[in-house]
Amino acid sequence: MKILLQHRVEGEQLERLENILGDEHTYIMANSRDEIAEKGNDADIFFGFCSEDIFPLLANIKWIQASSAGMDKHMYPAMRESDAVLTNAAGLYGTHVADQAFALLLGLARGIHHFTRNQDNHKWGGSKSPMIEIDGFKIGIVGLGGIGMQMVKRAKGFDMYVIGVDAYRTDKPDNVDELLPMDKLVDVMSRVDVVMIACPLTEETRGLINAENLSAMQPTAYLINVARGPIVKEDDLIEILQEGKIAGAGLDVTETEPLANDSPLWDMDNVIITPHAAGGSQHRMRRITEFFLDNLERYLKGEALRNVVDKQLGF
Repeated sequence: MKILLQHRVEGEQLERLENILGDEHTYIMANSRDEIAEKGNDADIFFGFCSEDIFPLLANIKWIQASSAGMDKHMYPAMRESDAVLTNAAGLYGTHVADQAFALLLGLARGIHHFTRNQDNHKWGGSKSPMIEIDGFKIGIVGLGGIGMQMVKRAKGFDMYVIGVDAYRTDKPDNVDELLPMDKLVDVMSRVDVVMIACPLTEETRGLINAENLSAMQPTAYLINVARGPIVKEDDLIEILQEGKIAGAGLDVTETEPLANDSPLWDMDNVIITPHAAGGSQHRMRRITEFFLDNLERYLKGEALRNVVDKQLGF
């Protein structure tokens, strides 16, 4: 069996890979599309980001271990119609993406973005918005997967009352105060101090956050999106922010990336933007590679793989 590695595997992890493969199986590393075209035609397993232009180069592929958690960029027709098993990195991004969500919330609540701008101008000045404590907030978390549950963990550190909204989950975790279905989203958004989005982007969640439910939010509430940009109708959000109907938004993702230079979001005092950076961590590639190696052992032993994606649901 031949394994094609788009991501470099080194050191102890490379030793582990070689021990798993033994003399029976082989691996190759190919970083560029040209290298994949040259070496990938007979590969059985692929580890990396299998974009729509790479997939046709993998004529013999049986299993793809994606290095990302979100699967929206993998849900092209050829992938969905293929027999290839697709597994993702769900659960491996939870800690640092949840960190980013709370960094955005704290930045907005404490006016950190205003102070940073003052610092750039060597100005000793105050915040343009009230200084808010987040301790004891009510938080609505949309999507209780790996990232959502890490948000729950952090929320409880701030003594928050946690309401989870999930389209599929029915078992309420002990540290979640309420678990409600997606049709209760408007009600939840009207009750909480902050809404954090942690659900995958699917046809069902595209445009999920819109004028209707944004208008239901309290004028002191915040919206945080570290999931996927198209989950939020950006024009609706801009209008809500311009009219001061919510206190602010922290956005790691936008509807179109990179965000257009002329977007009003750039200049808003009640918005913090980070450039799809929540996935960054010093531990990310180590975790993902370890997960791949664990799954590879399972695959070669004929055991069930972890994180198999339902290609019809899109996650």
